[in-house]
Amino acid sequence: MAKDYYEVLGVAKNASSGEIKAAYKRLAKKYHPDVSTEQNAEERFKEVQEAYSVLGDDTKRNNYDNFGEAGERFSRFGGFGQGDFSHFEFDFGDIFSDFGGSPFGGMFNESFGRREPLRGKDIVLKANISFEDAAFGTTKHIEIERTEKCGSCNGSGAKKGTGKSTCEVCRGSGMQKSVKKTFLGTIATAHTCSKCKGLGKVVKEPCGSCNGRGNVKAKKKIDVKIPAGINTGNNLRLRGEGNAGEEGAEFGDLYVVVFVEPHEIFKRDGADIYAEVPLSFSEATLGTEIDVPTLEEKVKMKVPAGTQTGAVFRMKGRGMKILGSNTKGDEFVKVYIKTPEHLSKKQRELFEELSKHDEVSGKRKGLFDKIKKHFG
Repeated sequence: MAKDYYEVLGVAKNASSGEIKAAYKRLAKKYHPDVSTEQNAEERFKEVQEAYSVLGDDTKRNNYDNFGEAGERFSRFGGFGQGDFSHFEFDFGDIFSDFGGSPFGGMFNESFGRREPLRGKDIVLKANISFEDAAFGTTKHIEIERTEKCGSCNGSGAKKGTGKSTCEVCRGSGMQKSVKKTFLGTIATAHTCSKCKGLGKVVKEPCGSCNGRGNVKAKKKIDVKIPAGINTGNNLRLRGEGNAGEEGAEFGDLYVVVFVEPHEIFKRDGADIYAEVPLSFSEATLGTEIDVPTLEEKVKMKVPAGTQTGAVFRMKGRGMKILGSNTKGDEFVKVYIKTPEHLSKKQRELFEELSKHDEVSGKRKGLFDKIKKHFG
């Protein structure tokens, strides 16, 4: 069954040339065999090429619209059936430029040209720090293993005194081409050269230290400055401290992901911290001034008379530093009444005397009276 080229590109039959070109670029990027993970990508890519070679040309599109969709009939017009795609403009650099640049690290340049050496890969590691280090900042001394430029060959991969030669497979282009004949004519495709990996050159005699890779494994000690106010999940980026790139390309980056260990007293919510402090019956009843722990020192906090368990007091500016500023969060102190478990004879006598004047038991009796009134 003949294909509907408009349907292949997903455009209407009255679509403008600009809409057709945009649809082609989007689908070519999606289905190109060298980069696509889609099923039947190669077949879909060929269909897209075929459709655009017709609809992207005003003369061929006019003939196609006038004489139907059958390839045999259409091949009489414009020489499409006898031709190939050698004259057909297909530029991946142009395609990917519409999407903010190629995501494939320079794999494609104009007309499938040789790719640029790849930037080094990033490194990600985890760093555990204490609650105090998160509050005040610190410097962590870490050791990483990464790839670095080989000192023996200066990163070239070639044995000292030798160099690189033009790849005999792709003849320095970085791309291998293949040609396939179809009923529509000859279709040419290209993919990254398997011999030189797209670089266009190969090592004659590999360096003995790096086996021709140009990079070697090495350990490096790095000082990482942890800023005050950092929190779990925050990451620090150290530019150029990742793995070495190909043939002198720039190093990748090092990302340090921070995990803050829990504290035995304080809990954290953003820049604010929380603590719980016990009060005796007498302190809560009469009011007092107590010592409260903060991140830096003990401070005095006033507790008013009649304070109830669960009351929360705010101490402004006693929390964590807000990352990237000189402002601090607050500390919230929650008090609770600590019931004595073991009483001396004197304490028991005092509590028994106090109970005779206790208002709470009277209020509780009033509750039972109300329940009896409704259900008695």
